[in-house]
Order: sequence, then structure tokens, then C-alpha cells
Amino acid sequence: MTSLTRGQNTLLPSTTFGVRVDGVTPGHVDLLVFQVTADGRVRTDADLVFFNQPASAEGAVRLVGPGDVAVDLTRVPPGIETLRLAASLDDGVPGTLAQIPGLAVTVDGIDCPAIGLTTERAAVLAEIYLRGGAWKVRNVSAGWDTGLTALVTEHGVTVDGAAAPAPPAAPAPPAPVRPAPSVPAATSVPAATPPPPPVHTSPPVSLSKITLTKDRPTVSLDKRASGGGLMRVNLNWTQGRRGMFGGGSAVDLDLACLYQLRGGDKGIVQALGNSFGDVRRPPYVALDGDDRSGSVSGGENLHINLDHLDEIARILIFAYIYQGAPNWAAADGVVTLYPPAGPEIEVRLDSPDRKARSCAIAMLTNDRGRLTVDREVRYIQGTQSEVDAAYGWGLRWKAGRK
Repeated sequence: MTSLTRGQNTLLPSTTFGVRVDGVTPGHVDLLVFQVTADGRVRTDADLVFFNQPASAEGAVRLVGPGDVAVDLTRVPPGIETLRLAASLDDGVPGTLAQIPGLAVTVDGIDCPAIGLTTERAAVLAEIYLRGGAWKVRNVSAGWDTGLTALVTEHGVTVDGAAAPAPPAAPAPPAPVRPAPSVPAATSVPAATPPPPPVHTSPPVSLSKITLTKDRPTVSLDKRASGGGLMRVNLNWTQGRRGMFGGGSAVDLDLACLYQLRGGDKGIVQALGNSFGDVRRPPYVALDGDDRSGSVSGGENLHINLDHLDEIARILIFAYIYQGAPNWAAADGVVTLYPPAGPEIEVRLDSPDRKARSCAIAMLTNDRGRLTVDREVRYIQGTQSEVDAAYGWGLRWKAGRK
């Protein structure tokens, strides 16, 4: 693998590839990609790809996992000359990026380790740029001590809640002009003044996240967020998980949910027994796969079809350890809900119980047409049937296997 030091660059071998950013962890370090013009700024706020806006409008850049980006340079719009790959510490995380072990970008097999960072909380790690008709990659490793807001505003992104620039001062009125003597002339119609060109604006970017805690355990999604579309529920935990529970083998941490529909139907969506669900028909919830070793950077994901929210009564999101000794503290897990609109919602698996094999994470309830999310983080000494008993779901259980 080619490795670039700070400031070095090289040609990219292809135009469609994946980018991996090591060190990104939901709730700790966030990944952002800026599509910028020759002046180093975005054309509009839509040129920023990040957790609240996971794909560019034309599809050239897509976040496919917390630390993974799919790039198609053939779809980069005209005028965009550079894709900047950046990382930022979450506002609630102390310290600097220099303290993040293994922080690095790998672009199409080319390694760009973060080098020389000291006090930065946000930084451009690498950039993919166009020169002389060819795409190249450069290790940048430079950033901002003041964090995420400084990073995005420097690139021309309008941030929701940030102070707006002061409007320009009104011009002084023109000096009065003495009228010229009247001269007979042919009657003419003065040319109409053309209207100013329309100004295309977009709503400012929201950098906010909602973290549910013991003191703030509930959020109700607004009509935009709960009114339709797919909501993704992601379970992710500490990368490099081999042996994290004290043994020499990887641990199988599984995401699942219990559901109840308004018609009375109840059930479970999980990898065990291949009960992966379906988003197009009842239960309108589906699991996208089973990460058995923790090697999938995107973790595990449930998808909930909010187009059918009226048919859903409640959903309990939970996780359980299928194999390995329980050690939730070492897993440092986080579940993130990505509504179709509005900020993402995080639930951290804190206050761990070393004897528990399961953790009820969040309850989603249809509250008169709006979706309410309640933090649970309730550790349970048992697996699915004990989770059922704790919440009174009333399912009948039998042994299953993957």
C-alpha cells in the first residue's frame, strides 16, 4: 500500500472507489466530506456530506457507514475541483484529534495517516482533487482548534444557529441632480429596468445531534421526521473488537427489535432464525444483515418504514450478545437513529451491567401520529425471552440458531 506523508500527493488509479476513515466512531469522531470549487468553498450547503446529509445531490459522494464513503468521480458536478475528507470530535467529547489512535484515511488503496496534529478538534485529513484533467489524492492533516463549526463555516457552509453576518451598510443617497433644460424631442418610452436575478437559497445546515440521557430521556420527532420515509437504526461499537471481551475470539453483538402493530400482531426482527423482517409489508421493519465478528464498519442496521407509521404501535430496540462473555463497558456501544428529516438521535450504552447479556436500548411509540423515542438502556440478565418478559410483550419462545 502506498503511504503519503503530510503534504504528499499521488495519482488515483480509478474513478470509482471506496474511502475508509479509521478512527471514526459514532458519538466520538464524525466524518464529513466537502465538495468545493477552486476557491475552497462549497457552492451551496448541499455540497457538504455528513451525518445529517449522508449523500450529495448527484450521488458522487455517499456515506455508507460511520467511517466509509463511496466515491464516483464521474458524477462530480462541473465546477467542483476538490473533495475534502474531514474529521471532527463530537462537541461532548473532550481532548483533541491527536489523541484518536489510528486516525487515517485510505483512498483507493492509498494510505493518508493523520500526521502532525496537536490541538485540533476538527481537521481536513485528505483531499481528492483535479489537476490537469487527472484526479489526485493529497495527505493534508491540518485543522482547527475550535472544532466543527469553524471547519464548516471556513468552507462556506451556513450553520443553523450560527450568527449571521452583519448586513452591508445602506449606500448614501445620491446627490441631487439639477435637471437639464428641456429640449424638444421625439416621444420615447424609457427602457424598463430588468429585475434582479432570483436568489436560490437553501436552509442552513444543522450540525446538531440529540443525545438521549438519564436527564433527557425522551424526544418526539416533528411531522417532517415522522411523516414518511425510511428511518435507519444503527448499532455500532468499538472498532478492533477482537478479544475485547477478554478472550481471543471476536464477539457477536446483535441488534434486534420487538414490534407491535396496531392490529395486534407482535413479533421480533433479528438475525437468529433468519427473522430479518420486511420494510414493504408487515412488520415494516427489516434488519439489513448480521455482523458476526464486528468487522463490518457500518455495524448492524434496522430500517423502519415510516410511510406505514399509522400501522405501527410500538417498537423496542435492543441488543444482545449471541456469543462471548458480556462486557458492555469494553464494547462502548452506541445506537444512532437517523430520521428521514432532522438531527440524528444517539443513545449510548452506558452504565453497563457485566452480568447482563441483553440491553433494551430505546422504545419507539406512535404517539397520535408522531414518533416518540424513549431512552431505556436497561440491562437484562437473559436474552430475547427475558427482554420480552421485562416489557410484557407476551410472545411464545423456542430455541433458535443462526
